[in-house]
Amino acid sequence: MRGNRKHLEAFQENYNTIGLAAVVALSAITLNPLPLLGAVIVEAAYLLFIPDSKWYDARLSRRYDQEVLDRRRKLAEQVYPTLNVETKSRFVRLEQVRGQIGDPTFQGKRWFQEVLRKLDYLLEKFLLFASKQTQFESYLTSVLEEGGHIESGKPPVKSRGSVDVAKPRDEAWVKSVVATIKERYEVEIEEIMHSMPDEANLHNQAVLDKRREILGRRKLYVEQIGEILINLGHQLRLIEDTFGLINDEIRARSPEQVLVDIDDVVYQSDNLSETLQEMSPFEQMPLAAGSGRLYDVNENRA
Repeated sequence: MRGNRKHLEAFQENYNTIGLAAVVALSAITLNPLPLLGAVIVEAAYLLFIPDSKWYDARLSRRYDQEVLDRRRKLAEQVYPTLNVETKSRFVRLEQVRGQIGDPTFQGKRWFQEVLRKLDYLLEKFLLFASKQTQFESYLTSVLEEGGHIESGKPPVKSRGSVDVAKPRDEAWVKSVVATIKERYEVEIEEIMHSMPDEANLHNQAVLDKRREILGRRKLYVEQIGEILINLGHQLRLIEDTFGLINDEIRARSPEQVLVDIDDVVYQSDNLSETLQEMSPFEQMPLAAGSGRLYDVNENRA
């Protein structure tokens, strides 16, 4: 399968398809089949040798790396303006560490190429998770402000206003907001339950019962958002710690251990991505679990 894909990509190269089209046109214009027959022979030789050459391996590798860079730039253009000041700085630091990792002696090594590509994948995940963090923080803030605060013997949680605050909300903020919202829903549900026996109108009873159901579902959903939001914060810090670790150990540990350390974080990121994809009604993440095919640096050797 890998060999077939490489041959297909080689066949679809612009220079190859343009050359074939030109030969076909020449044969049609001159009514001479010889150019076409010659092109068929050359094309067979091309597909026999070029796709398995080191030159074409390097060409595919460079193309993939450029596609990854272009995709991250496009993603950053969409996401970066929505992030708070601190998260923007954290992402810039990660990109700087990514540029510092490595040694000239590692260039061309397959394992090192795989390390860099998985770090690129985690950079994309950092942007996506940070975007979701901002989105869920805004959601909790809007729900918190939706019905005001209830009197519960503790001070109300203050909103920080727009999403472009200096820092992301911390875990204590998330837990406090979720607790406040849950308490409000519980009070409303209790009030409905007390009023239902006194309501003689069947239509009103049905409406009250539906309200009770919806409030219960909203309470559960807010709990889910809070748990995911806390997980997002931990995952962002894990990605940052991993970049620091790889930068520390790239020159001292074995390639196998370095790759294991990165793979563990990629696995955690993919699991969180799957959870986020299930969180309706928010849109699904642009990257599916598994990075949308991490380029296998060994696939051209199969």
